[in-house]
Amino acid sequence: YAAQSPAPARGAAAAHGEPAAPPPPSLPPSPSASESGACMPAPLSPQPPLSPPTALPAAALQPPLPPHSKGGHPCLKGELTGKGEKGERARITWLACDLCDKWRRVGLAKSSAVPDRWTCAENGDARYASCDVPQELPDDEIDRLLGLADTPDKPCPAAAAVARPADEVPGRGASLGEVLEGLVAASDASPEEARAVQWHLANLEYGCAASLGNVSLAWWDQDDEHTLTGDHAVVSDGFGRVVEGLAAYSEVLLQREVSLVEHGDWGARVHTKAGGEGLVADAVLVTVPLGVLKAKTVKFAPPLPRWKRSAIERLGFGPIEKVILSFERPFWDEGADFFGCLPPAAETAAEAAKARGEFFMFWNLQRSHGTAALMCVSSGAFAEGTWRHLSYKRVVDSSLAVLGRTFGPQVRQLFRKSVVTDWGRNPFCRGSYSYVGVDASGAEYDELARPVGGRLFFAGEATNGQHPATATGAYLSGLREAQRIDQAGRRGFPPAEP
Repeated sequence: YAAQSPAPARGAAAAHGEPAAPPPPSLPPSPSASESGACMPAPLSPQPPLSPPTALPAAALQPPLPPHSKGGHPCLKGELTGKGEKGERARITWLACDLCDKWRRVGLAKSSAVPDRWTCAENGDARYASCDVPQELPDDEIDRLLGLADTPDKPCPAAAAVARPADEVPGRGASLGEVLEGLVAASDASPEEARAVQWHLANLEYGCAASLGNVSLAWWDQDDEHTLTGDHAVVSDGFGRVVEGLAAYSEVLLQREVSLVEHGDWGARVHTKAGGEGLVADAVLVTVPLGVLKAKTVKFAPPLPRWKRSAIERLGFGPIEKVILSFERPFWDEGADFFGCLPPAAETAAEAAKARGEFFMFWNLQRSHGTAALMCVSSGAFAEGTWRHLSYKRVVDSSLAVLGRTFGPQVRQLFRKSVVTDWGRNPFCRGSYSYVGVDASGAEYDELARPVGGRLFFAGEATNGQHPATATGAYLSGLREAQRIDQAGRRGFPPAEP
């Protein structure tokens, strides 16, 4: 069995059918994605060309197709052009294993290259090269991605749920913090154990970029099933190198703060605070952080629809703040990637929640960068509130004081210089990354990713529900929207559903 995305109608400009399958959720990008073409919805892992042991007879490639089916998929789906026919294009292809009947994504293939017999063992993607591995997606989801479903493509049920009242979506309204704080209060932990628990809660707030009282109990970990595997790694020269590399292929205009985005069937125009007639384009891709959208410092004409505004409001966005401290020499364990310092004992639960995120974790830059420095991390209520009222000098002094509780007076004696972040007050960020708020369900990520009209598109970590709050998620969302815009352009930018 084989399933493919529909071929374009004869004479159509589109290179591939719509909608197209997105990249697999669990792989980092590889050069093969860009080398294949901007609109090519191929897996991001390198895929060898499909080379079947026996090609289908030419007659089998001509419509009408045989009526055999499996799980709703005909043997070969989509409009076929015939072996060797001029204009035949490779299309997204899924094959069903002859042994286990599971569907496997095999990338792009021409209809004439589809084998009549195939097994999982022949799969070029090692992750799915065994019959023991579960199918990547349900049958109906594969139908939807390939545009083979019986009904027009609609937002997924989770995304559609965003439009429902909050009390109708399971799990909304309850906070993770309320439950965890209750468990802590009911425990009989010793004072030292209680401090250790508070450290772990601060670490959880680090992952959420928010106080746990603001985080959804039911949906805070909705992306866990898509967690990337492998070791953590540090970009030794910083993410600036990544940005510089990507910018080398684009014209980047600096010192142009956007104030208004006009969009319609006619195209789009971006206005900046510098004035003038603005920049005219066929389409606009909005990649500002969610915190900027929440602040409404960028206006849209016509205004964003209610469903988009609602998603922006319900999804959370918070700060994680850091201080880099440079020392004359290391005084900590140079072999450790990071270490933590327990918060001081607190009289009340409110005091513990407020103080636990104050420089609780320290990353060892001696190990990753070869320099005697520590990156001190703050989270939770301290990063959200206390930080905003501190001067640069007081922030540095606070971080040195936390280290001093563990390492003594040598901390200040060896201290040389510092660098301080301020993501929460930066008007072009207003925070660090997104989280699922108490009144959200995680479906807001899908709503933020949906285009508005036919010319206004959105990307960024807050539009990627599989990998939110990560640079990986932001990068993959850019690939997703580049493909979406390319396909829309090939079809003349048809208006989207309201």
